[in-house]
Amino acid sequence: MDKNKARVKKWLKVFQYLAGYLVAAWTFLQFVEWILDRYNISPYWVDIFLWFFVGIIPSLLIYLYHQDRINQRILKLREKIIFPLNLVLVFIGLYFGFGTSDLGATTKEVSYLDAMGELNETTVTKEEFRTQLPIFNFTNLTDDEELNWMGEGIAELLFYDLLQDKNITPDQNWAENTTDKVMESSFISDIYVDGEFEKKDGKFSITSSIRSSKNGAVINSKTFEGDDFLDLVDEISHFIKISVDIPETNKLQYIDLGIKEFVSTSVPAIKNFVRGNYEEATALDSTFALAYLRSSRRDITYSKGKIDEQALAEKAYRYRERLPYDMQMEAMANRYLAYDKFDEAKELVEMQLEISPQNRFLNNLLYGIHGETKDIEAYFDTAQKRFEASKSMYNIENMADASLVVGEYDRYIQMVDFYSKLNPRNNFIFPYKLVPELLKKDAEAAKETLKKTKLLHPGQDNINAAFDAAVTFLEKEETVDLNYFEGIYRSQLSEALVKFWIVEDRLLYHYSNQTIETTMPTGKTSLVVGMPNGFTGEYEFYSDKNGIAYGAKVTENYYNGGTNVYWIWKLDDSIRKAEEHLLNEDYDKAEVAYQEAITKNPNHFYLKNTLQHIQYVKSIDSLDLQKQFNDVVGLYSKEGVENTRKLFVKDGKLMYKREGIPSKQLLPISRNRYMNLNSLRLHFEFDYEDDEAVASYSLLYDAETDKWENYGPELNYLYKEKK
Repeated sequence: MDKNKARVKKWLKVFQYLAGYLVAAWTFLQFVEWILDRYNISPYWVDIFLWFFVGIIPSLLIYLYHQDRINQRILKLREKIIFPLNLVLVFIGLYFGFGTSDLGATTKEVSYLDAMGELNETTVTKEEFRTQLPIFNFTNLTDDEELNWMGEGIAELLFYDLLQDKNITPDQNWAENTTDKVMESSFISDIYVDGEFEKKDGKFSITSSIRSSKNGAVINSKTFEGDDFLDLVDEISHFIKISVDIPETNKLQYIDLGIKEFVSTSVPAIKNFVRGNYEEATALDSTFALAYLRSSRRDITYSKGKIDEQALAEKAYRYRERLPYDMQMEAMANRYLAYDKFDEAKELVEMQLEISPQNRFLNNLLYGIHGETKDIEAYFDTAQKRFEASKSMYNIENMADASLVVGEYDRYIQMVDFYSKLNPRNNFIFPYKLVPELLKKDAEAAKETLKKTKLLHPGQDNINAAFDAAVTFLEKEETVDLNYFEGIYRSQLSEALVKFWIVEDRLLYHYSNQTIETTMPTGKTSLVVGMPNGFTGEYEFYSDKNGIAYGAKVTENYYNGGTNVYWIWKLDDSIRKAEEHLLNEDYDKAEVAYQEAITKNPNHFYLKNTLQHIQYVKSIDSLDLQKQFNDVVGLYSKEGVENTRKLFVKDGKLMYKREGIPSKQLLPISRNRYMNLNSLRLHFEFDYEDDEAVASYSLLYDAETDKWENYGPELNYLYKEKK
């Protein structure tokens, strides 16, 4: 009994010492946290000390219980083993838990260019210490569908506004229900933002909620009411910033421009901006720099036409001082891209990414530049660096694509399996295994994945059929000569160049200003690019009499069931030489060069049209040509057709413009027929009465029949408006 009492007394003493240890450790941690916060040092040190103090408790308990003996330096074998083993295990655990963490300062010095191109230095929060913040659309509580745009508008404006604060990395998302919001946000953050709004009696009421990404529960919420929609968004942005867990010393460190300052003061202009109607947005606000920038980026990404790409890029550059620093740099880099100055654009983008490494607009620019320069290693390194810092859906997709490009097929499959386990009920993840399985030539696995995809996604017949062909061809185990496909092709839809090139055993693909992709054979002379659950492009190549590919029929399949069919045409030195002479308006040399190009490329329909243009321009007096242009200048419209055709002369050139469609220079083939170098398959004709144009219509080239067709006289035949 006495021994039991002594043992209990001894344990009570041990727990008293342990309580004192915990109090002292907690006090020490509070002091360390204050020091770290005060001098902007990594907060991971608090966690390291915490787990160290907790980790050595087993050894501490043994020591406290036997301290009389141990203080006399009498240690038993078990203690000689447990004490060092405990420390080793603690240090190993800390290494694996924090070995890759930045344990230095939370800020760093970086260089940047201001709006005037002057080099400056500033201090920014390191990427690792920024708060990831997914933002979802706000819900419209009214029955007024005209207000639906505000749901996305609030989220988009908050996204742009919060981009200014380098303590936060906002990420705009489009999931609608709580389950999907939790699924998407839990990858990257502990919280996410959504909300709801309504308008009554001319007043807005917007409720913004900060929610847990674990279960969607509200952590903090506030309702904002007022007459001015844009001012309310600014207030919500401020509420989010003070609600997010940011070290006190970092708060309010960055310039915070108001929505009206860097976006627009016009709500109608912003409404069109959110809907992607950038042309209408800038018509309502001629200094809308962000709309010019987004419009130019869209035109460059899809190669809609150098005329508008450069004009819009110049507008964004002109009004760039209205924008925050990130967007100013983007506007400057975008201007270089509009003129194909990739090195200069890359230098600016990489510099700004030191400040804003997760800015997807800047990263898109960089990925596009890597594609233009075929730099697959830089593409992979950029994607990997972004992915390691943030597991956003945007970074996941880029990391996955980059893994395929460099041949890391198993890494891609592991990523799909990992995210499938995190979201076992999400049937949109597993189909992505199909592409790496095809590239690995694992026919059985690919066949099984495709079978399951068809079962769970029957509405994607057009996309599934493209992969059906790839699986069927793989099962035949036939070899494919990748050299057959290699080359640079010109799209007949736009000014885009499509590149195919070989790296080791892979045929890579790049569409102008977009990311690099991998291709999968569906036959000896056919390919497919793309992914399940999204988009595929089927390429059916055609050969000349020597068996050399001269072009391809492209069938694009979209998730909504839609398709788009067009052709791409292979370029060679003779075509490039001819185009250069035409660009320089050296018609004598151009005529000879195009005749040579036609001889070498007899299937390229547009070369013959271009030669007709050259010969016509050479045959007509310059004054007569200008008169011909002036005869067709004007607006062409028709009742029931919304967009009018506008034809005008600029710098002696006949230009065509229609709302929502890029500007085109029309090149005369004859008195009443014109071609353009923007969309090769599109021609324009005019009807005359008494030597004056009275109507216009367009023709589309059908490569299957080798004929030009009027694609819709009811909407296509427009009448010239009288002055």
